[in-house]
Amino acid sequence: MQTASVDYSKIKSFSVCVTKEFQGAVEVPRIADEKIDFIFPAVIFPSNKLYLQWGEDNIRKMVLYHHTLLRKSSVGNLFPKDQTKFEFATNKTADFFIEALGGGKIYSAIHGHPALRMRHFQMTVDEKAREIWLMMYKKSIKDLEMPQECREEFWNWIEPLSIRMINRRTTVEKIERFYYSEMFN
Repeated sequence: MQTASVDYSKIKSFSVCVTKEFQGAVEVPRIADEKIDFIFPAVIFPSNKLYLQWGEDNIRKMVLYHHTLLRKSSVGNLFPKDQTKFEFATNKTADFFIEALGGGKIYSAIHGHPALRMRHFQMTVDEKAREIWLMMYKKSIKDLEMPQECREEFWNWIEPLSIRMINRRTTVEKIERFYYSEMFN
């Protein structure tokens, strides 16, 4: 079976929807143009350098610190109020980070593919929640003194990864990027 090739350069964004007058049904069917709200950037997974240098315990501490900060923020509703459930969610996230950073299949062996956007779909993760999530990782990296030589590689992974967790758009504006060179100088 042959599938048609899509020329993505011709697909318009949803921001053009309000530029034309709406037209209801007419005598013959018509087609609305293809549209996309944004294209996800590539995610560059880091090497296992952070896992080898900083270790599993420090990665777990970072995730717990990060989640504790988030829990106190305006997006704290993303986490369960019950402490036992919060600890379970935090450990699950830590397992994902440890596996992604080179610590073996401790997440996927139990939970399967991370499918981050799908797993977070029961809660609203919009552009603002993503920014808060990311800024709390910036604070965690600094406060817990992640090894300097590992920071850029880690940030260059979680920054585009955070965009993939957005599951509710509140704007058609381009997603703001937070590049390492701008965040850690």
